[in-house]
Formats: sequence, C-alpha cells, structure tokens
Amino acid sequence: ESAHEIAMNSFDMAFACKTGLFGAGIYFAESSSKSDEYVKPNKEGHFPVIMCRVALGRINYCDSKDPTKDPGRDKLESSCLRGDFHSVLGDRKKARGTYREFVVYDHYQVYPHFIVWYSRISG
Repeated sequence: ESAHEIAMNSFDMAFACKTGLFGAGIYFAESSSKSDEYVKPNKEGHFPVIMCRVALGRINYCDSKDPTKDPGRDKLESSCLRGDFHSVLGDRKKARGTYREFVVYDHYQVYPHFIVWYSRISG
C-alpha cells in the first residue's frame, strides 16, 4: 500500500504532480476532511491518513483565486527551491471558502509520523 510505503520510505518527489494548483510539491492540510478527498480504501474498506510533521520554515503566503496564473506554479515553486521561502501556504479558505493547503518542495522537510486508519460511516 502507498501509505505504508510512504511511512517506511518517506515521500518521493518523483510522484509530485506537476500540474498541482501550487506546483510540483507535497501537499498537506490541517483538516482531515481535505485528505479524505484523495484517499482510497484497502480491501477491508479502511482508509489511511498519514500524520506528518512538516517543517514549513519561512512561508510564501498565496491567497490568489487562481494561483496557476497569479503568481503561477513556477514562481511558487522557485520561491522555495531558489528563493527566500521554504514552503507555500495556499489559502483556499480565504480565496474559495474551502481549505488551507501547505506545500513543500523538498521531501526532507517531511517526517511521516504514523498512519491513522479509519472507516466512513454512511448516513
């Protein structure tokens, strides 16, 4: 399973989606319901969420409605890879009323601490 592999070997930047809203990074959220949008169940129907410690450092704050154009994925990435920042805070809560997303572009900033397994209650 992916969650187990990540917990054992950390995140692999080769799998970072280059078309992500804030560029090719590793995305985190402060709300578990945001993570639940992306998770797939195991054969028993349980869902994993990886609890991580993330060193955000100096944060590049972005509350643009369309960060792919303003300021642009490349600018956000390079602000962390070659600039004065270590991470991006995409404030989608302010821009769209959804969630805040925290993005790092270096897997050494992330420590997968443990996996929480849960099941969904239909209702």
